Amino acid sequence: MAKQELSLTQMHAVFPPMTLSERMAKMDIPASGKIATVIDSDTFNEIDDQFAIAWAMLRNDRIDLQAIYAAPFTNSMFNDSHEAVSDPEVGMSLSYEEIERVLERVKVNRKPAIFKGSRHYLYQCSEPERSAAVEDLIARAHACEGTLQVISIGAPTNIAHALVADPSIIEKVHVLWLGGHSFDWPNTEEFNLLQDIDASRVLLDSGVALTLFPCMGVTNTLATSVPELQHYLAGTSEIGDYLAQEAPKCPWIGFANRKVIWDIAPVGYLLDADWYTGTFEASPVLNDNLTWSFDNRRHPVRVIKFIERDNLFIDLFRRLIKG
Repeated sequence: MAKQELSLTQMHAVFPPMTLSERMAKMDIPASGKIATVIDSDTFNEIDDQFAIAWAMLRNDRIDLQAIYAAPFTNSMFNDSHEAVSDPEVGMSLSYEEIERVLERVKVNRKPAIFKGSRHYLYQCSEPERSAAVEDLIARAHACEGTLQVISIGAPTNIAHALVADPSIIEKVHVLWLGGHSFDWPNTEEFNLLQDIDASRVLLDSGVALTLFPCMGVTNTLATSVPELQHYLAGTSEIGDYLAQEAPKCPWIGFANRKVIWDIAPVGYLLDADWYTGTFEASPVLNDNLTWSFDNRRHPVRVIKFIERDNLFIDLFRRLIKG
């Protein structure tokens, strides 16, 4: 498939404009009631997506988790066949299977639907890829009475495909994206962002209501360790025990090290925004050398600056223990 050329001028011509008040209203989280939500996740890539999905499901008193989308990824991780994940479709399929394993172990009355996502990154396509995940996101956004909360904890490929395929959903969604690094970090060479730079630019340039959860400098405070996970979760619920068993398999966790499970950040924000400190800033410009630059004439996005780490983990562990 040919590379898609989607300039900023073209995107401004494609995406409907929103007023400042309209965008701000979509970024507001309702103070009470259930919140219509979907999660887009590269679940097999690490261990943190599993925590985010399970926590959202177990907080069904607050989060109406309607669907989960498998996002593509490629990295140096090895699967059961000891082959590197070098094809985004393989990463997406592995994530779909891991989502199924998590859902099997979370004991709730109603479980979200699962959809396979894009087989190609946005930059690999000459037109939007209408995967099952993309079609469902578009349909669900239009059907939502209020604003659909879209948690993105992977490369934002599926979401970008949906926005380009049907620009009108920009008026129906609020994207909560864990991507990039804080604005004062020397670079923004972060996994979710650099997996699909074109898709990342769609989120930043389109004008969609966006809350940005930077990794280094902000969500890297959400760290835990294998001993802590096993102390609180092992031998409790089926999902708690599963996560305690899976955590030591991650090759990046070693002696005296802690692992950041940053993907829980957007879930916690929907549960209680008071755990977070954020500001409104002009949407950053993503440069080709993976640094940020800024133009105060651009539309505002919410940028999270600080997280009360312990508040998230207390609620997370309590819910997982009960399963």
